Amino acid sequence: MTKISIAMATYNGERFIRQQLDSFVRQTLLPSELIICDDGSTDSTVSIINNFVVLAPFPVVIVHNSVQLGYTANFLQAAQKCQGDLIAFSDQDDEWLPHKLARILQASRESDAFLLAHAAEWVDEDGNPVGVVYPAHRRFRKYLRKRDFPGHAIVIRKSLLEMTLRSLAPDHYKEVAGDVEFGHDVLLLEIATAMDKVLYIPEVLMRWRVYSDTNHAWTRILKSPPHARTSLLKRIFPPDLAEKYRASEAYYRKHSVLLAGMLRDLETFGGDAALASGRLVRLMNLMTKRADVMELRARYYGPLSRKARIKLMLQGAAMGQYRNAAKGGVGIHNAIRDILACLVN
Repeated sequence: MTKISIAMATYNGERFIRQQLDSFVRQTLLPSELIICDDGSTDSTVSIINNFVVLAPFPVVIVHNSVQLGYTANFLQAAQKCQGDLIAFSDQDDEWLPHKLARILQASRESDAFLLAHAAEWVDEDGNPVGVVYPAHRRFRKYLRKRDFPGHAIVIRKSLLEMTLRSLAPDHYKEVAGDVEFGHDVLLLEIATAMDKVLYIPEVLMRWRVYSDTNHAWTRILKSPPHARTSLLKRIFPPDLAEKYRASEAYYRKHSVLLAGMLRDLETFGGDAALASGRLVRLMNLMTKRADVMELRARYYGPLSRKARIKLMLQGAAMGQYRNAAKGGVGIHNAIRDILACLVN
C-alpha cells in the first residue's frame, strides 16, 4: 500500500498554522505521518503543534533545530526524515482541500512521474478568494509552460530524494549555499524536469494564502509597491547596482555547484536518472555563463574610467552578455543602459 508523508517546515507561523494542521485531519485519505521541522520559532508555533499532536489521528514527529537552517535546508531535512512512498510538502499558512491526498495518490498510480504538482486558489489572510488560480490565471501561464510550481503544491516520490541523497543532504546544501535560499522546490523541479518526469494536475487542491505582510514576491506581482521618489538617473543607475550584480554572481556560481553535485549523484544512480545528465549539464553551464556575465557587470558598474568601461562593454558583447536570459545574457536593453553609463558616469 502506498504511504504518503507530509513534510512541513515551520518558523514563527502561529498566525495560520492551526488552520493548516486542521486541514490535514480533514483529508479523506489521511497521511501515514507528518514530519515537522521547526527552525527555532520564538512565538507560539511549537505550542500549537504540541496541542495538535495530542489529538492527531496519525503519527506526528517534531524536530527542533538547534541551529537555524533556513527554509530550503529545513524542508530538505523534513523530506529526508519521511518514510512514505510519496512526500507532500506543506507550508505553514495555507489550507489543503479535503481530497488533496486522495487525488494525488490516484494520479501517482496513473503516472510514472517523480514529481506531481497541482493548481492552487489564492486567498487573502481572512481566507477569502482573490480571484486567482495559480497557474491557470493569465498572469502566470508562463510559469505553467516552464513547469515552475511552488513547493507547497508539489508532491514527490521518495525515490527522487534517494537519487540525490548526498547532493541534497541539508548539511551539504548549507555548505554550498550558505545563506542563499534556492528553494527545495526549485532544485527538485530541475531534476524531475530534466528526467521529463513532472505531472501537472490542473485541479485546485489547496487554498494558497497570499497576504501583504509576508513581503512575498507573489504578492508584489499583482500589486507592485509604490516607487519612492527619486531622480531618473538614480532609478537607471541605483548606487548599489554593482553590489546587486555581485550577489547575483554568487547565486549563479553556487547554483552551478549544487547542480554539479546533483549530476554526480544521478550518474551514480543510473537508469532514468542518468538520462537527465545532458539536460543538467546544459543547465549547469547556463548558470556558469550567467555568473560570468554578472561578474563582468559588477566590475563595469564599479569605480572605472570611461575607457575601462568601453573595454569591458566590448568584452561583454563578445561573450554574449546582451543575449536573452535563456542564453545566459541580460538582454539588449542593458546594452542601452551600459552605453548611457559610459556617457553620464
